[in-house]
Amino acid sequence: MGVGVTEKGAILLGRHFTVDGPAERLVRVVTHAHSDHMVGLGFSVRRSAFVAATPTTHRFLEVLGQGVPPGKRLELPYDKPVEFDGEVLVLKPARHIAGSAQVLVETRDGSYGYTGDFKMPGTPPMKGLDVLVVDATYGSPRLERRWGEWDAISALMEIIEREKRRGPVWIYGYNGKLQEIIVELRRRGLKDDIFTDAQTLALARIAAEFYGEPLGNVRLLSHDAEWGIIMVHYSRFSEYRRRPGAHVLLTGWELSAPARKSGGNVYRVSFSDHASFSEIIEYIDEARPGRVVIDAVRSKTAHLTAKYVERRLGIPAQAMP
Repeated sequence: MGVGVTEKGAILLGRHFTVDGPAERLVRVVTHAHSDHMVGLGFSVRRSAFVAATPTTHRFLEVLGQGVPPGKRLELPYDKPVEFDGEVLVLKPARHIAGSAQVLVETRDGSYGYTGDFKMPGTPPMKGLDVLVVDATYGSPRLERRWGEWDAISALMEIIEREKRRGPVWIYGYNGKLQEIIVELRRRGLKDDIFTDAQTLALARIAAEFYGEPLGNVRLLSHDAEWGIIMVHYSRFSEYRRRPGAHVLLTGWELSAPARKSGGNVYRVSFSDHASFSEIIEYIDEARPGRVVIDAVRSKTAHLTAKYVERRLGIPAQAMP
């Protein structure tokens, strides 16, 4: 049917393209710079003729030490088609992190697409495809968030305004999410200095350019930081959690409230870069493809999502692999 999903998470589209995972294909596509979508990138650099991504994603890859050699780097702006032996590749906008893309492949035999990671609003559905592969990280009604993104950001602002008077506010998130939060806080009038590490700062500068929002004063974090708003990668929570101040975890897996205190000086804020269950169904309903494939490598509920799509939307659907 022109698509496949391998055990390693490669989304196969048409004859020539592998997306977000390694396979023996002419072109490797990277939808965005998160580790579960960069799997096997070294293999693809060696075995594929080109590695395609948006210019912003290629810049992110450089900062993260995953840069692609110039001779194999294919920088594709949104909506710019490129043809390989009769198959046309187009990257479409996706709202996830800076530079994220959906993937559209048009062939003589049919049209195939992959949403990549996305959230709505802000991700225009690819309509009328023969087969659509969908990310369904939150692919169950049990994982539905009963509030909007604005509620979570407002809760974060309240925590910052209250806690910054008492000491430093540590904010932890993943690459891309941190940079988006910096931009969102600036849009909402936060003028405080922000401190972070060199890698997060480099990514923030790229993201600010992508979003068209001034970054404001973001400075490098020193080891003896005792005040201010500090943003670092989620993986460093265990390293810094015993330091004075409030510690805020940005996580889409907080499903009880937009924000809650989880003990002591730790907060969990429900900010996600993935579509909620209802947004996944909304996207598929608007897209109305001939068939739906749910990526089961990156979702634990893919089979449930596929059954729901078939029963509620009347569209043939299956989880793969």
